[in-house]
Amino acid sequence: MDFQVGSGFDASRLGQIQHVQTVAADWQTSDPGKTVVGDLFGTPTFSNANMDGNVNFYRWAYTTPTSNFNNMQIDKAGNYFVAKSDMQFGFYNNFNYRDTTGTNPDDTFDTNINFQPYAISNAKGWCGSTLVTNPNGVATMAGQVTFDFAFDAYMSNQQDPNAAPDNTQIVPGFVMRSYGDYTVNVAKGTYTQSYVGHAVGNNTNPNSIVAGAGGTLDPAYQNRVSFLGAGVVPKGVWVFNEGDRANLTVAADQAVPGTTAGQVRGSDGAVWHVNAFAGYAFLLRADADRTLEWISPTGHSDYVSTDAAAYTSIGQAVPTPVPAAVWLFGSGLLGLGGIAARRRRHSVQ
Repeated sequence: MDFQVGSGFDASRLGQIQHVQTVAADWQTSDPGKTVVGDLFGTPTFSNANMDGNVNFYRWAYTTPTSNFNNMQIDKAGNYFVAKSDMQFGFYNNFNYRDTTGTNPDDTFDTNINFQPYAISNAKGWCGSTLVTNPNGVATMAGQVTFDFAFDAYMSNQQDPNAAPDNTQIVPGFVMRSYGDYTVNVAKGTYTQSYVGHAVGNNTNPNSIVAGAGGTLDPAYQNRVSFLGAGVVPKGVWVFNEGDRANLTVAADQAVPGTTAGQVRGSDGAVWHVNAFAGYAFLLRADADRTLEWISPTGHSDYVSTDAAAYTSIGQAVPTPVPAAVWLFGSGLLGLGGIAARRRRHSVQ
């Protein structure tokens, strides 16, 4: 789950910078349809919902809003670093329904329970773009990042994500991937929370995805990606600065359980935070566009040489070889395909 190389990210050996922005679903997901319900009281029911770009949470579903992962830095060994301030999540307020069987009309449901996620730690991980000569070409590339996140819950259709929340959920060690498959099968009372997700890797045709086997590279889907992340909201978490969104931090040694909300841990002063949605499982999916913004003039990777086409593909002319090191002068624009989740794009993770 860690995928760090050596001691991890080395800022002095930065190889490339990219960003990822989530986009509207193009409904090409390979995931099976899922019957979900409107929040709170279980109505309405949405049969055989296409889960492309959508989130399963308990029996409910939400459509991933526009979110941005900016300034995603990758060192020459492939280690990722993304500052928590560069992970900007949208407000989860709606579910866009499309019936996989075509029986029921499309619908947009204004959810009554709304969520505002936010990162509470920097993200670390590993990116496979260092294994190809052109990190902006049509090649097999995948990655993952791990970070702690929280989400404020608004229980009465609150439309202002900056309002005081009704409660806050904290999930440490969340992993978001642009490859592979997820299966969630978790009991919550008498209801089994069962979800399946398949990531669509960067540059991959989403219609070619086979569970456990990836898909086919396709220039028509260059720099389109999807990502996935799944988990279960824990019962509680030791934290510092509870209630302070900007400075909220997960404490070390989560193996030591607390007993009551607000309990103070004597060893370091951490406070035991109780999650109101403990035991609720989720599977996050997002489609996105990835944009490569910059490649190091001395090469992007420890493993392969940088193809000169990599520089022109991010909008930089390749100078005549004066010394060879002057090849690049790379800079440009990029997007992420991260957290987790899968790619496709309408005419756009």
